[in-house]
Amino acid sequence: MTETGPAILDFRMLDGLAFAAARGRLNEAAIPALTASEIGPLFELSNLAAGGLLPAPHDALWLTTNLLGPMLDAIRRGAREWVCPQTRRAGFLSTATPHDINAWTTFGLAAQQAAIAEGFPKAIAAQLTAALGELHSNIYEHAQEPQSGIVAFRASKGKFEFTSSDRGIGVLESLRSNADYARLNDHGEALRLTLTDGISRYEHQPERGHGFRPLFIGLANLNGALRFRSGDHALLIDGKQPTLMTARPAQKPQLRGFFVSVSCAVNGRPRDGA
Repeated sequence: MTETGPAILDFRMLDGLAFAAARGRLNEAAIPALTASEIGPLFELSNLAAGGLLPAPHDALWLTTNLLGPMLDAIRRGAREWVCPQTRRAGFLSTATPHDINAWTTFGLAAQQAAIAEGFPKAIAAQLTAALGELHSNIYEHAQEPQSGIVAFRASKGKFEFTSSDRGIGVLESLRSNADYARLNDHGEALRLTLTDGISRYEHQPERGHGFRPLFIGLANLNGALRFRSGDHALLIDGKQPTLMTARPAQKPQLRGFFVSVSCAVNGRPRDGA
């Protein structure tokens, strides 16, 4: 009989755990052994753990972090920025301190070089890094609790993934500060509007609301999967050349702030689990 290894902590598994916890039915002893192979589910787990819904990754006895362990260790030590000293293929940057353009430039260059090293053309790697930069800036500009934020990247085997997470006011409350959306009360619709070009919490400022354009441009002709989370909803986009037109809203357990996960593969290579 062939033994199987631990299951993967993907978003489907994470959603199942979160729903069970929200309903008071989570039995940790019954959770199968899981391994973290992507940063997206791992960082969303950390966000949910900060709200008390699930255990933190380092406290979850059912979770093995493998190669992502050093990144988590650096976060637990309180590091403000970190790039794997051995591989240079993974890193994070905290927004706990005031926006430092030099820190971002160094970190962004490391992310771009990691993507290039795993087969992404330089122009596409630059566009993806620009999208990550917009997410980083958005934490300072919109979250109202920038000290809670973190952005991260990882490149491996023709794949590049990055995340942005904060525990601020979330996209619904952010949009409500614009009088045009003061009566908005749906987290799913708030997510869709936030990603729509030209819409932001700033009234009558047409130069605002274009922060997600680099993300969709960078993903053109790539096999991408995007997950946006805020409040009790997620907006999911995937496939070849993903766009907002293909977004699917989905009800989820409550999450504070704004969380973004992007995973893409070069040359049509399938993503893990795809």
